[in-house]
Parts: sequence; C-alpha cells; structure tokens
Amino acid sequence: MIRLFALVALATSVAFAAQDPSALVKAKDVELQNYLKKKNRDAKDNESIKHLINDIFDFEVLAKKSVPAATWKGLDDATRAEFVKNFKRMVENSSVKKLEVYKSDSSRYEPAVTKGDGSQVTSHIYNKGKETVLVYKFEQPKDGNWKAWDLVIDDLSTARNYRDQFTKILETKTFKDLMDIVKKKADES
Repeated sequence: MIRLFALVALATSVAFAAQDPSALVKAKDVELQNYLKKKNRDAKDNESIKHLINDIFDFEVLAKKSVPAATWKGLDDATRAEFVKNFKRMVENSSVKKLEVYKSDSSRYEPAVTKGDGSQVTSHIYNKGKETVLVYKFEQPKDGNWKAWDLVIDDLSTARNYRDQFTKILETKTFKDLMDIVKKKADES
C-alpha cells in the first residue's frame, strides 16, 4: 500500500511539474548548463543543445506573431506550413550560434505568473557577475503542455524583433521574397 501511495505521489508530482512552466524552464536550464560546462562538445552535444533550447517553443505561434496579422491571414495552409518549417530552422540555427547568452554561474527563477491560457516565467541568469533577465511567454495548447511563443532577453522580445524585421522587408518585397530570405538564413548552419 505504501509503495502504491509513493508511486501515485511520484506520478502526480511529475505530471504537475510537466504542467508548471517554471519547473519546465528550470529543468531545461539545468540540463542545458550541464552541456555548456563540458570542455569538449561534439556535434552530438551541439544537436542536443539545439533541441534543449528550442523544444520549449511553439514555432507556429512564434512565426504567426512574427509577421503582420493581415499577411498571416492571407496565406494558405501550405504556405504557412512551409514558412513555419523554415522559420523554425532559422531560429534553431541562430540560437546555437549565441550560446554565451545561455551560459550561467547561477540562476534564479520567479514563480510563473499565469493569466487565462497564458503564463510568464522570469529567470535571472548570472554569468561572471553580469545578470541577464530572460522572460518566457507561454501559451497552453490543448494537449496541456506549456509551449513558449516568445523569449524576452533583457527587454528585447524575440517575436517583436522578428515582426519588426519582417514588416520592414514586406514594405518593399513580397511574402515569397521574405520566405526566400528566411529559407536562405535557415540553410546557413
């Protein structure tokens, strides 16, 4: 009976942790720091780092919020899917090039602030005496797993940054041109 109770308690705590965005961010960060502290990382380690950094994101939502709403609404499903695929590859490759942002001596996590279907987690990353504040903005999809749609690093929003860049490109170019630019960046590794 005690074993059954312990198993139920463990399963409940694991399920709760999976649904708590603060626990999700903290768990990913601990695992990421273990990789970043390795002196000799190989290609497999770098691939694992890429997944750790990016698996927390909902790239469809991030891509949607990165282009003007009217532009997104005017796209067919196949064009949206192709854009999301290339946008995801571009962001993943970019994140691995900036690993120093993720390196830390210590971290502090604020409790998640949840409103409706969204949540926000603020983490304070300390590296060599310098603090970096990361704010993860989450949406809770229908499957119950929290996924981030934005990462704000020291008040600079990833989604807003891409939206500003893409809006500027779309002032003089077509969406196909934007798609070609994103695909070209995605192909750069």
